[in-house]
Formats: sequence, C-alpha cells, structure tokens
Amino acid sequence: MYQKEFFVAQLALAQKIADIASQPLEQVVLQYTALYRIFGLDWSFDPTNPVWEAYISGLPGAADKTQYTYEYYLQRYPEIPTSAEEQPHWGCFSYNYDPATQKIRLHFGDYDQSEHGPLSHLRIIQRKEELRAMFQHIQSNHPDALWVVGGSWLYNWESYTRLFPPQFVQAAKARKMPSLQGRASWNQLLRRGWRIHNESLAIFLQRVSQLEQVEDYPGCFLYAELWTEAPISLFYAFYV
Repeated sequence: MYQKEFFVAQLALAQKIADIASQPLEQVVLQYTALYRIFGLDWSFDPTNPVWEAYISGLPGAADKTQYTYEYYLQRYPEIPTSAEEQPHWGCFSYNYDPATQKIRLHFGDYDQSEHGPLSHLRIIQRKEELRAMFQHIQSNHPDALWVVGGSWLYNWESYTRLFPPQFVQAAKARKMPSLQGRASWNQLLRRGWRIHNESLAIFLQRVSQLEQVEDYPGCFLYAELWTEAPISLFYAFYV
C-alpha cells in the first residue's frame, strides 16, 4: 500500500503544471500522474471510466485535494489487483509481449521474500535465476520474439543493470518526455515495501516548486527514465 506522501508528490507536480498551463487540475491529473493506474484501472486511460469519473467529480471541490485522493485510493484498495495478480511473474520479474513488434517488455517488482533488498549483491544469483527461467518460458511460448525492451529509472543503478547483458545496458538512453501515466519514473520516490524515500521526495518537491515550463518536468526527478532495447538472442546466450 502506498503512503500519502506518494500522492503529495504527484499532485504537487500536477498542480504546478495546471498553474503554468492555466488548465484545470482535473484535466491535468490524467496525463501527468499515475493515479489512473494506481486506482487499479487499465492502460486505456479512458476519462469516461466510471471509477475515474467518480474521482474527478469530487476533486475540484475538495478542500484538501491530497487527502481526498488518498482516501479515494484507500477506498479503492481492496479492489486493486497487484502486478503479480495481473500477469505471471518469475520472482521479481514479469513481461509483456507485443506480437506486432515482436518485442518483449521487461517489468520489475519487489517480490523478494528474503531479509535482503531485492537488488542486494546477496540476491544476484536468485535474480538471474528468475530471469533465466523467464527467458526459457519466453523462448518456448514466443519463439518469434526478436527484441527485449526496458524502460525505468532503475537503469541508472548498477545494482539493477548488472543483471542484464552488457549490450542491453550500454544502449540505454534517457527518454526526453517520459510518460507519467505509468510508474517508471514515479517509483524512484519509493524504496522497499513501497515506503517513501524522504530525501528523494524533498528534492523532487523543491524542483517542482521551481518549475517554470511544462516541458521541463523531467528535470524534477532525481533520475532520468532510461529506455533500452537489444536482440533477444543476447539474453538467451547470457542466461545459459
């Protein structure tokens, strides 16, 4: 479960963008926060979804918009599927496959049950075993897959990138205008157990307060959202 401070961060940026662009906050939150997905809704980002409409209808009149949003999240929480429930996963890893592009998209979540952090050096062997098993599954079930794609702030951390083929890591580039509707950037404000990282939050909020142009919002984040891709053959060879 997310802490209230996670919503503080998202609404702070959304409000700042609304002020700069002279737009109502209820129009901005769909594009510049991950609330739609956090509320357990799909990737359509349909503004007419009844759950979203119910949230938006109460936002303008809320005296404390963060508290209102957090309470709405808590109300929704029992119905929100976890990532592990939405799709199969191998330990901390899961994937999506797009047959049209023949690309595998990697996902990471902290499902480590040990006393150590999921990216601790003590868990490298376990993480690589999970990746080995997942790519064996991919090879058997999607033999036509050609590419592997990754996008996350985590590619800034050596503790994460050491789990993948070097060529995949070396190809990583910052996304100029990262989408904020998912959590690829937002999750850098969290640490284990979805607890807020206070130092990162403080830096983020300070940068938000200094934002002058909407297009400069990526600079509010401590880490850039990096995207990379490489031939899947590299992964099959790496996890032999």
